[in-house]
Amino acid sequence: MTKVVHTGGAFIVQGDGQKGKESTFLTLFWQTKVGKDFIRINKVVSKTDAESPDFLLKTEEGKTIGIEVVEFILQTKKVVATARLEAIGNKIVGYFKKKGIPISLILEIYDKRKLSPYYKDMIDCCYNPGFDHLNASDKEIKDKIIAEIEAEGIKDRGLTKKWIDIKGQTFVVHASKFHAPHTSCHVNNEGMCTENPFDELQSLIDGKNKKYDKYKQKCDECYLLVVSSGGFVDFTDKIKSHKFKSAFRGIYLLDFGFGSKATKLKNDKILQTK
Repeated sequence: MTKVVHTGGAFIVQGDGQKGKESTFLTLFWQTKVGKDFIRINKVVSKTDAESPDFLLKTEEGKTIGIEVVEFILQTKKVVATARLEAIGNKIVGYFKKKGIPISLILEIYDKRKLSPYYKDMIDCCYNPGFDHLNASDKEIKDKIIAEIEAEGIKDRGLTKKWIDIKGQTFVVHASKFHAPHTSCHVNNEGMCTENPFDELQSLIDGKNKKYDKYKQKCDECYLLVVSSGGFVDFTDKIKSHKFKSAFRGIYLLDFGFGSKATKLKNDKILQTK
């Protein structure tokens, strides 16, 4: 099932499953200046889907270059709650898709403090908006939203908007056929961003370092593409001077936090990978 995702400031048709997501990330990386330089310098002529690493590139000189793609997600309460609601939303989209209705779904939770007359509520809302938990179970939320959408119906043109109370939380649901025959699901949430979580990023790289020898069995050299898709993380210009320990030939960061930018990270290459 192809779907439309909003990534890097644009709506993009993404293929099915994890490989579809990885292919989208690689395509977006290649559209950046850093990505274009990578293709030009390495004289890349073709790409093949693979596993461990995710992609194999052929160069004009006959060399095989591997690229492993990994998504960086900093686990916070808001990220967990957002991911959980997104998973519920995808199940709702899948339910209607099986009935031959390809819908685009936007979910958010209304914050009642925004209209509160109390000063403390207004101040707290300014500094801590969004949601970090769900009161009801996944099934309760899914079944209630499906029932409300079916009762309202989905217009061939235009938008169906529902305000749905589920165990004390008010869900704002937008359903349409804007992207038919493709589907989409997006969750709106807000929150404070963690600035430059270098230790957590290094931990992610460490995990991939342990698999480097396996990757190298399929290619002459291997690179790591880390994707930060905007999960309450902000990488500043300090990322350009920070050194990461890696077994890879090179590491790149594709950051969708504020806009879309790619950075070649400084690589303090390690020799031992086991």
